[in-house]
Amino acid sequence: MTSLPQRTIGPWSVSAVGLGCMPLSFTEMVPHREQAIATIHRALDLGITLLDSANIYAPSWDAVGHNESLVAEALSCYTGSANISDVLVTTKGGITRSEGEEWGRNSSIEGLRAACEASMTALGVTVIDLYQHHRHDPSQTYVDQMKALKDVRDRGWVKEVGLSNVTLAELEVALEVIGTPADGGIVSVQNEFSPRFRADREVLDRCTELGIAFLPWSPLGGALYSKQIDEHYSEFAVVAAEHNATAPEIALAWLLNLSPVVIPIPGATKPVTIDSIVRALSIELTSDQAARLEATAAEATSLFPDDMPRSPLR
Repeated sequence: MTSLPQRTIGPWSVSAVGLGCMPLSFTEMVPHREQAIATIHRALDLGITLLDSANIYAPSWDAVGHNESLVAEALSCYTGSANISDVLVTTKGGITRSEGEEWGRNSSIEGLRAACEASMTALGVTVIDLYQHHRHDPSQTYVDQMKALKDVRDRGWVKEVGLSNVTLAELEVALEVIGTPADGGIVSVQNEFSPRFRADREVLDRCTELGIAFLPWSPLGGALYSKQIDEHYSEFAVVAAEHNATAPEIALAWLLNLSPVVIPIPGATKPVTIDSIVRALSIELTSDQAARLEATAAEATSLFPDDMPRSPLR
């Protein structure tokens, strides 16, 4: 197994990049389960020790838990040199999918308990390593949602808790209810962040201040966009040429350079993509290159905008 640079999530030391497992449960990937498992195995072989999942990552509403079960299977049948006990698996709850592909939210105490129990079953564990609240539930105050998240942790069902898709205001409420990493509280924030979307810089800055791991999802801007980074951002292509690298590899290096708490979680559906992800860790940007990349302008359009109305935080 390759030894990769490490970063910290709560009590864990993990590889400085993780693997976002969501694409492995896309409808078109379902017939290619062996390829999906091989992709996870390649990540383990190359030293990646962070796997990100969620209960709703599934090809259909009646297959909720598909991605979690896939991750569990990949870990159980792995025969390579990596130590499985070093792998941190994170999952998420709070979004619902029901018959007819009806999407909703349920972050009530009962809702998160049910979701957490189902995730434990899908993952084949009795305790989840890191459980992240997926998105704001407009039927609940954010205080109550955080109390529900704290409840599953206090029950001993999860070791640590984190947040996903949060505003700075919501993060502050979570810190008030659950605490900082120093208090045994919130250890991670998983928000969208990429060359095309940088709207949550203030959230990243707060995470840096408190030592909360910041896990950018879709760090390359999404599957289609990632193949065209050099077309949208010529400076990334220029810096890539200076390092004999690809523009997506430079994008990951740029993210890693932003803060020591950043741990990108790019997705992949093929083992060969893992090699490119890992190569990004060996790229050291000069201060001039970092400044040039930072000077590029974001498009500020979220891949998955949250159009559900917000309720009062308190």
